[in-house]
Amino acid sequence: MIWDVVCTIVGAAIVIYGLSEIFLTLVHPHARGRLTRGIVAGIWSLTARFGRRARAASGPLAAITVVLAWAAIQAIGWALIYLPHVPEGFLYSDGMDPAGYPDVLEALYFSMVSLSTLGFGEVVPTDPVVRLLSPLQALTGFALLTGGATWLLQLFPTLARRRSTALYLTLLGRAHYAEQLGALDPVGPSAVLHTVAQQIASVRVDLSQSPESYYFREGEAPTSLGHALPVVAALADAAAQSPHADLRIAGSILDDALEDLVGCLRDNFGAEGESRADVMESFARDHS
Repeated sequence: MIWDVVCTIVGAAIVIYGLSEIFLTLVHPHARGRLTRGIVAGIWSLTARFGRRARAASGPLAAITVVLAWAAIQAIGWALIYLPHVPEGFLYSDGMDPAGYPDVLEALYFSMVSLSTLGFGEVVPTDPVVRLLSPLQALTGFALLTGGATWLLQLFPTLARRRSTALYLTLLGRAHYAEQLGALDPVGPSAVLHTVAQQIASVRVDLSQSPESYYFREGEAPTSLGHALPVVAALADAAAQSPHADLRIAGSILDDALEDLVGCLRDNFGAEGESRADVMESFARDHS
């Protein structure tokens, strides 16, 4: 009896913990579950030991591992809740002998079937408590599957924004735009600097709301933001020396946007360095 109560309590605690991880990652705008952060950062660190190709697979591998971990937590938690009711609380189809299967594996099997919403039907709950809980688990499983898929799909627009920003900066760098800033009419450069500042601010917000996107490494240098950030610094420095007030203001806004992004990289993702240039170089190394 005591063992049954312990199983139920532990299982419920595991289920609640798993749901809180999902909530913090999918719903909460800023917080992230410790397990999710640990898996993503751990795979990022692990793949660094196996070369460039392994690091390139770090982001997708971490995202898939997180979703599988969420599913495993729910399956194990619900299995512990069902375990005290196995086999007496279930009706087995003809030809199945419940004595031939370990109770733990039977509970885990029913939990996985319910979580995946497959419902094979060869094992049917008869216990009133289990009959009440199994549809609830199926609803949780449906939410988990759809939420996990949506989370994975939402990462790609975030990556597209970051990569398009990097490519735009790369093109400005190739054109030596910062070096020619003083010779241009200030109206055009001011608009360009405001656009770049908005893009950098968007990247900063994306990293705050979807920190997992940091661990997706770009496959080529032109779309790598780490390689392109020095162009932002050069634009801000050139604008600060302009005699035109509107261009200096645009440069100041851009400089603040870059400083905020650098602070995010240093505080939230472990980019190393005392100066802004050092942090940007560390970020570039991570994504080189």
